[in-house]
Amino acid sequence: MNRMEEAILDIIRKKYKCEYNGGLKVTKLKTGYKVVFYLSNEDIRPLSIAADIDNEESFLKFIEKELVSR
Repeated sequence: MNRMEEAILDIIRKKYKCEYNGGLKVTKLKTGYKVVFYLSNEDIRPLSIAADIDNEESFLKFIEKELVSR
């Protein structure tokens, strides 16, 4: 697990007071990042969030806001 993935799991722990047990993958894109949350239920498609933000810390702040709003 890379640093970005661990940081996103820490956000989930902090905000929701629980452990995320699904799969998680962060990908560096040409102009930003994308994170995919693979849910444990096969019938539900993975949740993908992407943004044209090149800075890791800024992307993590963006993901935190997105997770709280969903």
